[in-house]
Amino acid sequence: MIIDFKDLPALREKHKDKKIVFGSGTFDLTHAGHVLYFEDCKKLGDIFIVMVGNDPAVKKSKGEDRPIMNQHVRLKMVDSLKPVDYSFLDYFMPEDHYFGCLEEAFKILKPDIYVVNDEGRDLKTREELVKKYGIKMVVLPRSAPDTFEKISTTKIIEKIKRLS
Repeated sequence: MIIDFKDLPALREKHKDKKIVFGSGTFDLTHAGHVLYFEDCKKLGDIFIVMVGNDPAVKKSKGEDRPIMNQHVRLKMVDSLKPVDYSFLDYFMPEDHYFGCLEEAFKILKPDIYVVNDEGRDLKTREELVKKYGIKMVVLPRSAPDTFEKISTTKIIEKIKRLS
C-alpha cells in the first residue's frame, strides 16, 4: 500500500507488536534483483516498508540521466511487489542533508531493522544513524543465482545503450 510520510506514526502504532523491517533505495527499472532483495528483507520481520528515492534525490546521487523511470512509476512498481507491505516517497530535496528523510523515518517509524545492500551509498553514515535510534542494521550482500547474470539496473541500461 502506498502511504504518505505523514502516515508513519499511525503505521508504527498500528503494528506496535510486529517486527518492522525498513529499506530504501532508487529502484529504477525494477528487476528480479530487486525482488530477491525484497524477499530477503521480508524474511527478517513481519512488516516490510520501503522508502523510494524521489527524482531530485536520484539525480543528485546518480547523475542527470537518472532516474530512467519517474518517482511515481518507481513507487508503483515497488509497491506492487509481493514482499512489500507499505511504500512511500522520500521527500528529500537536493539542498537538504542527503540522509535527512531517512533519519526522520527512523525517528518517527522506529523500525526494528533497517536493511541495505552491501553496495549501499555511505554505509558508515547509515551505521551511525541506526545506532543513534537503536535500530538494528542488516547489510545484505548483493546476490542472485548465476542464471540472473549478476543483474543490475546499471547493466540493463548499458545493454540497452549497446543495442541502439
